[in-house]
Amino acid sequence: MKYTHRVFPIMGSLGLLFFQTLESAARAGADVEVTCIYTNGRVEKALLPLVQAGTVQRFRWAADKIPAGVSQVEVRAEFATAKTGEDGYFVMPNGFLGSFRERDGEQKLTASYMPIFGMKTPRAAFVAIVTGLPHEYTLIARAKAGAYAFYPRFELGGRKANGDIAIEYHFLTGDEADYSGMARAYRKFQLDRQACVPLKERIKSRPELAYALQCPEVRIRMGWKPAPSPVEEQTPATEPPMKVAVTFERAGEILDECKRQGIARAEFCLVGWNQKGHDGRYPQLFPVEEALGGEAQLRALTAKAQQLGYQLVCHNNHSDAYRVADSWNEEFVIKNPAGSLSTNASWSGGRMYNLCPQRAYECFAPQDLRAIAALGFRGVHYIDVLSIVRPRACYDPRHPLSPDQSAVWINKILHEAREVFGGVSSEGGFDFCCGNLDYALYVSFGHMTSVPKLVDRVVPLWQLVYHGIIMSNPFTDTANYTLKGPVARLKLVEFGGRPMFYFYSKFKEDNKHWMGAEDLTCADQPALAASVAQIKAGYDEYAALCRLQTEFMDRHELLAPEVSRTAYSSGTAIICNYRDSDFAYRGQRVQPHGYIVVEH
Repeated sequence: MKYTHRVFPIMGSLGLLFFQTLESAARAGADVEVTCIYTNGRVEKALLPLVQAGTVQRFRWAADKIPAGVSQVEVRAEFATAKTGEDGYFVMPNGFLGSFRERDGEQKLTASYMPIFGMKTPRAAFVAIVTGLPHEYTLIARAKAGAYAFYPRFELGGRKANGDIAIEYHFLTGDEADYSGMARAYRKFQLDRQACVPLKERIKSRPELAYALQCPEVRIRMGWKPAPSPVEEQTPATEPPMKVAVTFERAGEILDECKRQGIARAEFCLVGWNQKGHDGRYPQLFPVEEALGGEAQLRALTAKAQQLGYQLVCHNNHSDAYRVADSWNEEFVIKNPAGSLSTNASWSGGRMYNLCPQRAYECFAPQDLRAIAALGFRGVHYIDVLSIVRPRACYDPRHPLSPDQSAVWINKILHEAREVFGGVSSEGGFDFCCGNLDYALYVSFGHMTSVPKLVDRVVPLWQLVYHGIIMSNPFTDTANYTLKGPVARLKLVEFGGRPMFYFYSKFKEDNKHWMGAEDLTCADQPALAASVAQIKAGYDEYAALCRLQTEFMDRHELLAPEVSRTAYSSGTAIICNYRDSDFAYRGQRVQPHGYIVVEH
């Protein structure tokens, strides 16, 4: 089919560029409307065809065809629209699902959970996979005067594009035409191109990973300076004192109490073992913090963990830097387009600067990881932040990086850690890390129960893709879940989570405790025993479910309001009942605020 180009009245030079592009299209499907917004505010629009191959329609706009001075490019497909009151929904990669019930509103997502978005309407169901510039767009769901549109807006900032803009729209029919089918299609896409390997295969050669999936993670925050810091640009003479919460000796007593209460397996992670505690002086880690007992007592602790049959790992960081570090150098910091230093919030070490991933690897990661391992740590090692922020561009001419190139260096760091320790975890589940990541500390930051206006609920879209590939704790709110009541418990189970417990999760001076107000403590023996009892409750419950960690999550659905069904590739299904009354499922009773495991 030959495509005849069509353009909108607002065109200028963009029309010629599109015409040249369109002439080369061999087969065309539907059209997409492309809007270019220039840095001077000028707007140009045109139609571009989708090239069709079976049930997939592809859009690509080559980087060298994108006009100079474009700040934003919006790509809108006609089939990614709906009207208020129609059946169906849109779904975002963080699991936000919204039905078409509002007349006006907007929901944006700028994170990089997965480069996908999906929609089901009376006319079509599809999952879109952003294959070009996957870290440089904002996803927008907009309702305006009863009309819904769902599309990506690529953020170019007036600079030359780092690559082609490319999207694949995979159309789904029959039993595949829902958000579970969208997730399965993307999982297949990832596995077919060998972007990741299932857990079932990886554990065959990685005993540390095989151990970890059978037990909870227990994190122990040992020491920290005030956060946010009252001293933004610290020196060794001006940095605030560090609070000591758990010494290495006391951490050993936590392990003893766990063993006494019958916890046979657990993976412990020490947070703040390094110089001046958690977020103390990154990228400086050493010497081991003396106020906690120093290196000798830390080595004794790692040996003790091994004797007790526990895995012991620790928390470090390869993305943040503070001026108080003995290794501080502005050269290794990401540079903004104008050449200024890239900064973030104020934490325990003061004003935080963003490390260039290339320089983090070249200057720190390999040697630091091996020095940490030499202390006796082994297991699924934790590196903070890397998998919960979009890969950043660096404009330093000595080490310039596009976001795609930045992602390569981040994966080098994760791969190095996996090789050194036997496994690696990080803070989030952003899937540019999926080939190296073994565990995500939390997939969603908040939103366990509350959602924005256009969103009805959160569904386990990420888990439908990656359960059986990456272990995860689903929400920040499900940390210390046994302290938090039935909703946190059911969400952890419904979303296929590996439990995560945290001693001293609360540490912020501003009381912004993103993992909740409920906490594990160990200031005295009664507090320690009570905290370990909460871990034991989670350990026992997870023991009956951990076998599912190597299975794909194949389907998720609501059986009724406040009743969900999560089905796995093994044939096992879990029915979660959030109601205040019983729910009957195939002759079985699901108690209020309870769940049952069913074998089909």
